[in-house]
Amino acid sequence: MEHEIRLVRERQEKPEWFAGNSDNEPLSLWTSNNSKMEIAELMLGIYLAKVLRTPDGMVMEYREVIRLVERAFGVKISNHRELKRDIFKRTHELVIFLKRLIFLIEQERDKKDA
Repeated sequence: MEHEIRLVRERQEKPEWFAGNSDNEPLSLWTSNNSKMEIAELMLGIYLAKVLRTPDGMVMEYREVIRLVERAFGVKISNHRELKRDIFKRTHELVIFLKRLIFLIEQERDKKDA
């Protein structure tokens, strides 16, 4: 309840923080061609890092992390178990999207250092 009150207050005080206009709208839109697999890969990494907790302090389960991102990005990932399985079945590159993120961050750092 306290979290919901704080969220409502933040939405009123800082509407620019929220892309969606109501609680039923996504906060942002994921715009790549492989969005579900990228989201599943990213959320699997976040889930395994155990950095997200429920309001009552419990570590979020993978399906809860997926629900969170579905709400945030306005995407439905009904096959999240299959996507997780497909990630673990990869033989050549296990984490394609995460490696791309690492590359982009390092590239940006190198541009700033130059």
